[in-house]
Amino acid sequence: MGGLIMAYPMTGKINPAAFCQSKPLLGEAVRQAHQNYQAPYRLCLMGGLAALSSAAQSLADVVMPYGAKVPTSLSLVGIALSGERKSTVERRFMKEIKALDDNIEEEHGSNLADYRLKMLEWKSRKKQLEKQLVKSGGDDHELTSIREELRELLATEPTKPQRAKLVYEDISPMAMLNALNETGVGTLVSSEGGIIVDGKSFDAVPHLNSLWSGDKVSVARVGKPSLNISDARLTVSIMLQPEIFKPHTDKKGEKVRGSGHWARYLVFNPVSTQGDRLSMYQANSWEHLEAFDRRIREILSKARMARVVGDVEREEIRFAEEAAAEWYKLADRIEIAIRSGGEFEKASDHASKLGENIARVAALLHYFEGDGDVISVETLNVAADICAECSHDFLQLFVPPPEEVRDAVELDKLINRMRDDGLRFIRRTYLHKRCPNAQRTGGRFFRALDVLLREGVIRSYVDMSNAQCLDLCPLLPLPWGVQNGHH
Repeated sequence: MGGLIMAYPMTGKINPAAFCQSKPLLGEAVRQAHQNYQAPYRLCLMGGLAALSSAAQSLADVVMPYGAKVPTSLSLVGIALSGERKSTVERRFMKEIKALDDNIEEEHGSNLADYRLKMLEWKSRKKQLEKQLVKSGGDDHELTSIREELRELLATEPTKPQRAKLVYEDISPMAMLNALNETGVGTLVSSEGGIIVDGKSFDAVPHLNSLWSGDKVSVARVGKPSLNISDARLTVSIMLQPEIFKPHTDKKGEKVRGSGHWARYLVFNPVSTQGDRLSMYQANSWEHLEAFDRRIREILSKARMARVVGDVEREEIRFAEEAAAEWYKLADRIEIAIRSGGEFEKASDHASKLGENIARVAALLHYFEGDGDVISVETLNVAADICAECSHDFLQLFVPPPEEVRDAVELDKLINRMRDDGLRFIRRTYLHKRCPNAQRTGGRFFRALDVLLREGVIRSYVDMSNAQCLDLCPLLPLPWGVQNGHH
């Protein structure tokens, strides 16, 4: 039955059904991966976005509504427990890119062997001419002839073939910079990303920040030529277990956080599907993922041709006039939320990059889906919802709630167990004696209790003996005996 196709409604949370309708190539592939692998939906979404960024970053930039041209490259980090099928999801979405890499590496190996053979021949001929030059004596005619031949030979020195590898797995950021110095484009991928965030790896953080912005990077090296990387594009996609990532969200990670590094990332911290991955829910059709693969191959083929031709200008993706106006409204809401009491009061670093990340995601969706000449309001709405969920995860990880709120959550768990045991009316001292040890000093218990009372989770009253008591089920009517107490 026919009907109107509704534009994607922006809600602050990705709607999988509307996403499939609005952006079918990516939306359906993500949905199918989620069904087939039963991995968290947002982990599958991250895998899809990483593939889009990796494939398209060398071909397109996005022009911000205020005129600046920025890369479409994304930095993504997924936080998931062991057993969430992180590696499976990452391999599936990066399948075509890695297959091309295998072919490129094989071709590069063959070209390198040819280069070495030509270089041996070239060096041998150069050595012969140098000897002739020394032996030529005073014969000006012979000397001129040898010099001319040597000059021509030097002008034809074989050129070492450049590696065109796209994906680098589990290498340090500094090694990634070395690779980018040669290739100019790359993707740093790790489904067990500890190698990237551990140890001295993040000495490269300022350089990674510059690459995200599309700026030039210069790295001085002891005993080696300096690296000078210009106009490079880098996608970063790392997946970590919570215990590996946690140090980067507390005081130990303040240096990296202070540099603005994590603010550039789209953070995916999905709810686990472990325990719910039943065979009855699993599907085994692959047509949407195969359509995704075909589109990735098209983009990769275009990118490879651009490298062969050389010096090809990247496509500039622009916003439609009405989409630009909507982007400004989003940017204003983000800016206002930095104020005291606002959502981003303690995350101004993240807020300062959020508008640009929305634009980058919108540009990638537009490019991948082939949505016409300019980014539409609908595409912007989809990108805004994707980034809103990532923003929520960033705040949960990097800006935890105040101590009294965290304590209230733990205290509420204890109260729930008491309810399960059939308790409803208890004395305040009874709860205080059984609260978590950390809450028994410094007034933490009472501050947490105040939070629960304000939120209406429990109700306070004074019983007939003037003891301070708590009603654990405040929505139920009070019995007559309690009603006659002092509230």
